[in-house]
Amino acid sequence: MSSFGDYVDEELAQISSVIINYNVILPKSWRGNAAKRKVFTDLNGNILFSEKKEKSKSFLPIPTLNDLFDKHQEIIVAPLIPPKGEAVYFPPNVKDGLYSVLINDRRVRALVATNHSGIRFVVARPFDLMEAIVSRALLSSFVEFLLLIALYVPSVIVFVNIMFIPVNRLAKELNSRKESDLTPVEKDKLPSELDAFIGAINNLFDKTHGALQNERRFIADAAHEMRTPLTAISLQAQSLDLSLIPADEAEKIEQLKLAISRQRKLTNDLLEYARSQCGRELKLVSFDLKTLFIEVIDEIGYIADEKDIDLGLVGNCSLTLYTDRSKLKQIILNLVSNALKYTPNGGVCDILCQKNGTVVSIIIKDSGPGISEKSLNKVFNAFYRIGGDTAKIEGTGLGLAIVKSLCDEISATIKLKNQHNSGLMATVSLCQYYKTYD
Repeated sequence: MSSFGDYVDEELAQISSVIINYNVILPKSWRGNAAKRKVFTDLNGNILFSEKKEKSKSFLPIPTLNDLFDKHQEIIVAPLIPPKGEAVYFPPNVKDGLYSVLINDRRVRALVATNHSGIRFVVARPFDLMEAIVSRALLSSFVEFLLLIALYVPSVIVFVNIMFIPVNRLAKELNSRKESDLTPVEKDKLPSELDAFIGAINNLFDKTHGALQNERRFIADAAHEMRTPLTAISLQAQSLDLSLIPADEAEKIEQLKLAISRQRKLTNDLLEYARSQCGRELKLVSFDLKTLFIEVIDEIGYIADEKDIDLGLVGNCSLTLYTDRSKLKQIILNLVSNALKYTPNGGVCDILCQKNGTVVSIIIKDSGPGISEKSLNKVFNAFYRIGGDTAKIEGTGLGLAIVKSLCDEISATIKLKNQHNSGLMATVSLCQYYKTYD
């Protein structure tokens, strides 16, 4: 409010300065002096007649400070001494300057000044008018601010969204990548402001890739080095003639053979798991899915025969796929082997496929005990075994981890689900690297 008051004072000073400096004509009647008579006499001193001293005539009424409210004036220039009968607000000898006065119980800001002819005048403006102007100015500023916000905020949102389109595209691309894909991010399609950030991401990818390669190489080398001595030990154990050895010693040798067999299985699984993590280049070919199923059954059918399990195909499986055949075969082998391992004697294990639009699903069902709900998402972790060391069924805990890794390699999804009656259903859905023919 004080700043606006300074503005009004400056306005009043400018008006008075224009009147004074540009010699704006003010009526002499504004002087406020009393009228004097002029007397005419003859030679003997007798009064012939008298007349009032002629005053400056004006065709307009003399304004007064009361006109601010009586005539609703916003600003007024009036004589310091008002006409006879009007209220006097300033004494005749008041000094030039700014004053605040009450007129009709309302505050007025006034500037008293004197022009070059000695005529004193007042320039005045009501305070309530000033407050109204301030209120209008505040309201106008608030409306302008709201309009600015209404235009600015959506514009900023749209601008930011447009600016971050390349960043969002990059985020989607990174989210859709496979775990083994650590190729550098291209900077050409991104704003230059992100060069440092993209460079840091690429450096992190390089370090992560190097660490993973070292880890996978160590696992593969260790597993490979262990295979040779284990194979030699296994051959030596198999060559022993148990008929020449006492019964108690022969039983120990049988346990040794089982231990060697389990160790060879773990070593082979470790080697296969390391290979599945290396992100090898895919060998995409077209092949018949039914033929692949028959190969799997021929390779591990002996397990079903030993446990009298009904292993076979269900429905029409004649479907041509386009993907990495060896990886898909390893996936199916591991899932069927796992199903046969947990299916009780005399049970059932079915292999079937379904086509839904552009998605082909390979399904393996068994009549085993299934998996508890809390373990369904954990069985894909390396070395995780249901029941831990107390599990009755032997295993390395790498079979389903290998399946998950291979599914990621061929852009397929793996899902395990307990059936309503009994048993487990494993579904592999091919999402990208496939091609079907009617």
